[in-house]
Amino acid sequence: MIVYRVEPWSAALADMRPLWAAHFHEVAVDQARVPLDMDLPAYAALEAAGALHVVTMRDGGRLVGYLVALVWPHLHHCSTPHAFFDLYYVRPADRRWTAGLRLFREAERTLAARGVRRLVTGTKIHTAPSGRSLDVGRIFQRLGWVEMERQFGKWIG
Repeated sequence: MIVYRVEPWSAALADMRPLWAAHFHEVAVDQARVPLDMDLPAYAALEAAGALHVVTMRDGGRLVGYLVALVWPHLHHCSTPHAFFDLYYVRPADRRWTAGLRLFREAERTLAARGVRRLVTGTKIHTAPSGRSLDVGRIFQRLGWVEMERQFGKWIG
């Protein structure tokens, strides 16, 4: 049975780490030049400041998905609490039915309970090495989200 719950970063970290390589290899662009290199001390500092919100997805206690959001005031809208989704991932074997949708709904519910009023996230628009589209925008639209911006990147190194 899948269980969704909020957990401290420090409590979920050991279970999240083994999933990061698969997450990175599935979604990251320019992997040869921009390696996965998580700044764990920065995440610990964010947790200590109360700025991290972690929602886990567990099946029989085993972590199969996670969502990590940064909760702090927006620099342009400091009176409106915002959450910026930093990481979200569900193991491919566990992407069935509405599992991912329920992960986002639980994040919305628990972030609202924390006083957050606006959620901000992105979705990959390129194709995974497997050929599968990484764009999950339809899930966000189904949840009532609206597209607000597009981001661009360029390697200048």
